[in-house]
Amino acid sequence: MNTTKKTVVLAHKTWLAGVGVFEVGREKAANKFDQLFVDGSAFVNDLLEKGESIETQIHVKLETKKMLKDKISALRAKLGFGNESRDQQVDNLSQRVDSLIEVVAKLAQQKTAEKKVTTAASATKKEPVVESKASVNAPAKTPTKPAVKAVTKNTAEKPAVTKPVVAKPAVAKPVAEPTSKLNADEKD
Repeated sequence: MNTTKKTVVLAHKTWLAGVGVFEVGREKAANKFDQLFVDGSAFVNDLLEKGESIETQIHVKLETKKMLKDKISALRAKLGFGNESRDQQVDNLSQRVDSLIEVVAKLAQQKTAEKKVTTAASATKKEPVVESKASVNAPAKTPTKPAVKAVTKNTAEKPAVTKPVVAKPAVAKPVAEPTSKLNADEKD
């Protein structure tokens, strides 16, 4: 029996060693698992903190970009950009140009009308003066009608000059010259 007792004791010791190995393995695994859990949770907490800081930075950047876009859009709205399409803007500008052309045309018509009035007024004032000069310079037999025709030809050519009516005292000289030419022609 000694051998059976030894065998039973040896089996019992082997079984106890196996249970001991199992317990040591379980303890080491539990310690490793606890350590991994603690380290993992610390690692996750660090990741969460970093993620939150990055998220706040992103929000700040996005808010800054949004504020910048809002300011740009407000400035564009104040300046009138972006409210209308290019075609509408071109149409509006062409309408403005057309209205400016009409205004310039009206002003040109008014200026020509004023020039006609001033030349007509100056022609009516100058005709008696020309006739008196023609009668003074001409002999008694000289008809006054050719002198009048010469005056109308000269006054018809003068409205193209853009000088003011007051600054035209030299108009009487060209009128006097044709009458003297007529006088010289008649003498020949």
